[in-house]
Amino acid sequence: MRIRGFSVSLISLIVASMALGQDVEPEPTPELPGTYRLGPSAERAREAINAAIDEGVAAMGPLRRAVGRRRLRAKNRVVSELEIALVGERVRVRYDDERYEVRLGGYEPVTLPDGERVQLRARLRGATLTLDWKTDDGDRRDTFTRLANGTLVFGVTITSDQLPNPVRYRIVYRPR
Repeated sequence: MRIRGFSVSLISLIVASMALGQDVEPEPTPELPGTYRLGPSAERAREAINAAIDEGVAAMGPLRRAVGRRRLRAKNRVVSELEIALVGERVRVRYDDERYEVRLGGYEPVTLPDGERVQLRARLRGATLTLDWKTDDGDRRDTFTRLANGTLVFGVTITSDQLPNPVRYRIVYRPR
């Protein structure tokens, strides 16, 4: 009996030391920087964006709903290619031909293609990059999460005092 108890204890000790020791490698964190291409068709991506916009403006009156839908569609186009680069404490993100670069942490002013000035902040946690956009009309959060298989999930959440519901959508991108 004593030997049997000793054997069980010894096996438990060996298994525990192997789990804590160098023999077990942790799963690597996927690398976020890279270039990614749209996974679904542009038509399917557009349908997902339009459905999210329609849900966000559904509770508005007809005139406000039409204006809100038009403005949101203009600002939420389908992006064919995304590129993410980390350079020191700075993050560069390219949405097709639009490029933005900011320091990690605090807000910085950037100019959108239509001339609108907004505040942009980048935060990085593991394999997820978050860009927070502050405008006079509301806020937008873009999240870029790279999965272990290399796929990039691009999520958008738009909130505003003018919107009865947030606009939320996710689109999948594949590494190029």
